[in-house]
Amino acid sequence: MKEYFSDLWLDIQKNKGAVAGLLFVLLFMILAIIAPLISVYAPDQVIEGALRLPPGSRFQEHFFILGTDDIGRDLWSRLLYGARVSLLVGLSVVFISAGIGTTLGLLSGYYGGWLDRIVIRLMDFVMALPSVLFAIVIVAVLGPGLLNAILAVSIVALPNFTRLIRAQVLAEKNKPYVQAAHLYGASSLRILFKEILPNCIAPLIVQASLGFSDGVLNCAALGFLGLGAQAPTPEWGTMLSDARSYIETSPWMVNAPGICILVVVLSFNLFGDGLRDALDPRLKNRG
Repeated sequence: MKEYFSDLWLDIQKNKGAVAGLLFVLLFMILAIIAPLISVYAPDQVIEGALRLPPGSRFQEHFFILGTDDIGRDLWSRLLYGARVSLLVGLSVVFISAGIGTTLGLLSGYYGGWLDRIVIRLMDFVMALPSVLFAIVIVAVLGPGLLNAILAVSIVALPNFTRLIRAQVLAEKNKPYVQAAHLYGASSLRILFKEILPNCIAPLIVQASLGFSDGVLNCAALGFLGLGAQAPTPEWGTMLSDARSYIETSPWMVNAPGICILVVVLSFNLFGDGLRDALDPRLKNRG
């Protein structure tokens, strides 16, 4: 196992984009963890009179690295705590959609028949609608809020995991090791979760890394529309929404959360692509 991860890391290192993406992902994770230690103010603390100050401004005894927003809150502190919210959102979306989607894909691919038809038709229905639009409809029904936004984005991401795992199960279930498990009298659930699932882990990890960025981006979009995290929660999409009226007079209020979303999403996509290349033997020697 140690040699496997060592070889995997060597393959990832060959992809400079994947390494850069991983470094930025780790950087944002570290910043999110140590946010209380390196932020000067609480994310909802209002400094009276310090309205829309540009980066590097001093106001009385206060100093603002990235400036302040329209009601006098420190942007640096809000971005740090916003990293916590956004990364937690991405992690929650991946866990929910991967957990449910993997289970549905395993059962659908293994048992087939009417169960497979129902699952695939449901996934086709979800995929037939634009993802953000469908998420908006779900949040509109459930009500605005961060938890409902996470649930809506998780539902939208289900087909990616379900169809991926179903395809893997269809490819694996007729192989000799599965037939041998049948002959030894192993139960269907044991075959699914002990024999087949471990052979689906590699593509599942890749999809999870790509799904993380989709979760962050879609929840930020819902926050921008006022359907995600509600004030005063320091979520990047909500910060963009609050700042859009000042895009010409105070561009730093828009640039800061926008750049954070861009860097995190791009970093996860770069890392996910590199991870896919490293785990797929057909892509290791391309080019």
